[in-house]
Amino acid sequence: MKQLMTDGELSVFSGQLAMILHSGISTLEGIEILKEDAVSKEAGEILGSINEVLEQTGDLAEALRTSSVFPEYFIKMTEIGERSGTLEDVMDGLSSYYSRQDSLARSIRDALTYPLVLLAMLFGVLLVLMTQVMPVFREVFAQLGIELTGVSSTVFAVSTFLQSSSAVLLILIVGLAAACFFALRTDRGRAFVQRLAAHIPLVVKIRDLLSCSRFADTLSLALHSGLDMGESFELAAGLADQPDFTDRLAQAKTQMNDGIDMAQALRDCGIFTGMNARMVSIGFRTGSAEDALKKIAVDTQAMADDRVQSAVGALEPTLTAVLSILTGLILISVMLPLLGVMANIG
Repeated sequence: MKQLMTDGELSVFSGQLAMILHSGISTLEGIEILKEDAVSKEAGEILGSINEVLEQTGDLAEALRTSSVFPEYFIKMTEIGERSGTLEDVMDGLSSYYSRQDSLARSIRDALTYPLVLLAMLFGVLLVLMTQVMPVFREVFAQLGIELTGVSSTVFAVSTFLQSSSAVLLILIVGLAAACFFALRTDRGRAFVQRLAAHIPLVVKIRDLLSCSRFADTLSLALHSGLDMGESFELAAGLADQPDFTDRLAQAKTQMNDGIDMAQALRDCGIFTGMNARMVSIGFRTGSAEDALKKIAVDTQAMADDRVQSAVGALEPTLTAVLSILTGLILISVMLPLLGVMANIG
């Protein structure tokens, strides 16, 4: 199964195609140009397959679907652009959308890098202390005839266990890391991780913000492409991939069918905040709904980014505190028996 293109690659592809179409070059010629300028053999093969289908059918959306490397959202928006004659605008909008998605993903990776390194250092320091340093003190205390009790006894017992099981633990850790890596590369593995994340309030909130941003962005692009409000809503709702968010969209649709204004329905179902719903309502009355939805999409994604940064910012001192406490606990387990010896000598 072919790997889907990354957000960065999708942004570059749609941006280049938008620029080509803006220059008056046809879609077929544009794909041929991109194929000639492909930066890798794989990219050239993908563009070649798109070009072949496009020559036969004249349908870019179908050509993209046949290549099996474009997400359904990208294909659907391309289909709308072709049908409404606004392919250039759609490609430009998709370039901006995937650029923001790529920026968010990069910021999350960058933000998580330091905490993950700190966590690895924490584990490494504790492992060295427990398996290399503590056994030395245990031998010293045994030679001195010191009987360990309380915290010291517990820490040294853990040290003994880790030392005797270090090889097994190492194999388990490497195996678990490998399993997580390969699981995240499969649909079933990603679905399992999403189910686990659904129980973390912060993750749920960030996921809802991103779903709202994508919904608003899709709605804006669909309206700009010439679809009416009902068709635009159906398209945007159909591309939602979070069950809870999809349920709320279904509730909003029911309210709209009962004659309630779309902005109010989205607010009542918890999809838009009161302020965002008000912006959309005013946008529809003034003919600027597309701009209002675009602003909501950008602002909501920025809010999700801020929450990620805040969470990671809180994680760093927490890990530092954990490292300090555990290291202090180990030192106390060593110092208490030594203090007892010194007191006896005194």
